[in-house]
Amino acid sequence: MTNIQSMMLAVCFGAVVGTFIGNIFTIVKFAIDERREKKRIRKDNKEIQ
Repeated sequence: MTNIQSMMLAVCFGAVVGTFIGNIFTIVKFAIDERREKKRIRKDNKEIQ
């Protein structure tokens, strides 16, 4: 493998791994936000009744 091929492979691998990690963090953040929103709605419904 030439030097340029090695560099291209490292760049592509780094981009894929970075995107994967970013997507995982985003999914976790949205799951936490959704859970908080459902909890808030439940609390508001309890106070109304």
